[in-house]
Amino acid sequence: MGEKARKNFVKRMITGLILGVVCGIIASLAKTSMDPGTWNIINTIFFQDITVSAGRNALGLFYIVQTVFTNALKLAIVPMVFFSIIMSVCSMNDMRKLGRIAGKTIIIFVLFYLVACVFAAIASEIVIGMNIYRPFSVDQAAASVTEIETSNILVTIVNAVPDNLIAPMTSNNRMLAVISCAVAIGVCIASMGGKITVFKTFCDEAAQITQKFLDFLIITCSPISVFCMVTRTFAIYGIDQVSNIFSYILVTLIVLVIYLLVAYPVAIGAVTRCNPFIFMKKMIKVAIIAFGAAASAPALPLNKETCVEELGCSEEITNFVLPVGMTINMNGTAIMHIIGAAFIATCAGLEVTPMHYATMTLLAICASMGTPAIPAAGTVMLYAVLTGAGFGTELCTLIYSLILAMNKPCEMVLTTLNVVGDAATTVIVAKSENEFDAKVYNS
Repeated sequence: MGEKARKNFVKRMITGLILGVVCGIIASLAKTSMDPGTWNIINTIFFQDITVSAGRNALGLFYIVQTVFTNALKLAIVPMVFFSIIMSVCSMNDMRKLGRIAGKTIIIFVLFYLVACVFAAIASEIVIGMNIYRPFSVDQAAASVTEIETSNILVTIVNAVPDNLIAPMTSNNRMLAVISCAVAIGVCIASMGGKITVFKTFCDEAAQITQKFLDFLIITCSPISVFCMVTRTFAIYGIDQVSNIFSYILVTLIVLVIYLLVAYPVAIGAVTRCNPFIFMKKMIKVAIIAFGAAASAPALPLNKETCVEELGCSEEITNFVLPVGMTINMNGTAIMHIIGAAFIATCAGLEVTPMHYATMTLLAICASMGTPAIPAAGTVMLYAVLTGAGFGTELCTLIYSLILAMNKPCEMVLTTLNVVGDAATTVIVAKSENEFDAKVYNS
């Protein structure tokens, strides 16, 4: 994408986001002020989910645009991750270099996780000490409790190695297994040298086809899609609906934004000695995609392009770190897990001890690493952290069900944090491997 085209794309993205917020707020206010019959007509035309029984006769125009765009992006997730990692790994003739890059990537991810969890725990304790969280009183007959089947959180490690190749390729929920298969295949190709040519060419061309498809979606379709997604989010999850858990949402958003604006710029500045403001400025358009979709995967193509063409990272490093980060680097999700679990326990009348925070930190890291890069996945995994920490009472489950329905604003911001963290890690690893172009970064 040329410089002029890139600036034009950013303008269209920002315009779509701003218009979406404005129209969404108007729709949210209209929902509470106008006649229910009139709102029902508007909702039927624009916002209604047409896949449920209530939407059988609805148009749901915004829902259709949002869903088609999101599904098209999901369609490319597995081939994009699979083929890009194979090409990245097999291009590294030095397996020691691959191990070094992988080791650095995982260490940086874990450090970001630990800082995020400690920060979230401290913020939660401060808020609890200020008595901002009040006991929850809900009508159990009116609330719909969602039961979610969970297993030992360490099963994530077992699931990273599938028992066959095809199964993980058919689901966007098994990205860790897809990465494991891609790395294994890439290592085998690299170790066999020139013996493998046809399959390597196939993987390279498949990656190019996938990228071309994604370029069309991102450049042409994403501004309109972001507008529809943001507008519909405000219209469906209006201001009135989040009032019961506004304190949790507000605390989570504040902690996420502070971490985003402090942790990553400090890490970039301290480790790479580069200007962190340049990094944050160039990541704005990627953040907008992640914010609008509330999922890391849709932002991956633009994130890769930004890291290579604007941040000066090598394609080899970028093609390895970003897909891996999309799957296991979920700092924002971990922050939400800590704050959410502490909020639920406190509102249910339970004490949150330092041991609980330690347990939640371990569970949040494991759960976040196993969270697929799709909308609402992090909120679902919150239940595993909650019950794993011992907060499994009926009232805790009831409060969780309310968060599950109203957590969209937090998902949008935490996803933004996740994708920026992936890019920050890419810059740090590229700099450490001397595969970083400072001139491109500062241009």
